[in-house]
Amino acid sequence: MRIELMLYFYGAVCISMIIFNVVYALLLRGRQPRMENRVRRLTQAVQVQLARLEMGQSVAPRHLTRLRRKLRRVKNLNALDLALRPLMGQASCLEAYLAQLQPTFLYLAVIYRKRENIQAAYFSYFLSRYMLQRHLPIQSLQEILLEYMEKDNLYCQVNTLQALCAFGNPSHIVAALELQDQGSVFLHEKILTETLLSFTGDHGALIDLLWKRMSVFSPHTQLALFNYIRFRSGKYTREMLDVMEDQAWNKEIRLSAIRYLGRYPYQPALGSLLAFAGDDAPDRWEYATVSASSLANYQGEQVIRVLKKALHSSNWYVRYAAAASLEAHHMNYEDLLDIVSGNDRYAREMMAYQMESNKMQKAGV
Repeated sequence: MRIELMLYFYGAVCISMIIFNVVYALLLRGRQPRMENRVRRLTQAVQVQLARLEMGQSVAPRHLTRLRRKLRRVKNLNALDLALRPLMGQASCLEAYLAQLQPTFLYLAVIYRKRENIQAAYFSYFLSRYMLQRHLPIQSLQEILLEYMEKDNLYCQVNTLQALCAFGNPSHIVAALELQDQGSVFLHEKILTETLLSFTGDHGALIDLLWKRMSVFSPHTQLALFNYIRFRSGKYTREMLDVMEDQAWNKEIRLSAIRYLGRYPYQPALGSLLAFAGDDAPDRWEYATVSASSLANYQGEQVIRVLKKALHSSNWYVRYAAAASLEAHHMNYEDLLDIVSGNDRYAREMMAYQMESNKMQKAGV
């Protein structure tokens, strides 16, 4: 009897799941035509306003009033997004149209600030998508967006930071990073770095502000900022040398400083780089590896001598970095005769592998 009851129960569960899937599929099929109708109506309305702008007129006040009312619903905001996408880069008056929507966006920012995180995240995404072509000096809107950074939602914070980067105001970016750093949401340093690289304002001014405030950030955020600085400015070689030599800094940040000095060669840093690359302590292999890679852009017999020594390291990564740097110095087999004919099999094989790989890359194999 118990087995029969279990079978009946299992059958009822299966039937319920089938019914749920059928109903859900029907709802999705019904939702798609409604969304298409919204997009079509909004596309027509936007095109009418673009035509007005081309004739030298302004956007109709009635159109703005209607948008203020309709865009309070995230479905309509999504429909406007879909309507604007095909026009990006094609409609000559689209930027002028978006500029006249700024009071509407400011109004919506206040509305969506009080919504659940996922809706606030979508609104900030909408702003980040349509604020990329110009710096719109709307102070109130940017200050409201800073409050979005306090929401405990990854997508909301990333989209908001992207929107603020589109506005191009350095002080707001620094304030947003401080709020994010103090919150409980973890943003990977690569996400932070890539978002900062999309900043449309003065990178030099932003980096100056970030460097002055560097001590208030956690090591995690500092690492993202150091990587961003490495990709955008070569004016901090002296400061990076100080960081590299200061053991009080986090290890990953010191490694980032070494990478910076490899990207922007700074002769006063050569001594420290040589010392790191020549250090064969097993627990300091990361410093040796990154320093050996950085020495690819430094010249001199001492550099070659230290890189050859690093080829004999017991650590594979150190040997690989040293071989890559030696190859970058255009060393041939005659220059490396002491390595290729030496007794260290691992050094010999690593150097041969690096040189043959480079030949294959140049040959397009």
